Amino acid sequence: MNPSELTLLVLRFGFLLLLWLFVFGIVYALRTDPFGQRVRKLPESQAAAPASPFPAASAPAPVPSPMAAPAGPTEDRS
Repeated sequence: MNPSELTLLVLRFGFLLLLWLFVFGIVYALRTDPFGQRVRKLPESQAAAPASPFPAASAPAPVPSPMAAPAGPTEDRS
């Protein structure tokens, strides 16, 4: 193995290592909070409490929409 082959091999492994560092850096950046704050762990007593202070309301009934007028003339032309 001459020096040029060894240099090429070292450069290939260095480039591969650099690419993996970018991958791990992206994964780390995606896992962190966008505003830079850590997520707080709630104590066990607060973790059992409901998440919302408002009671869950049932879904409102759908409101029927008025029927649209037919398009075009309505009188019969014979």
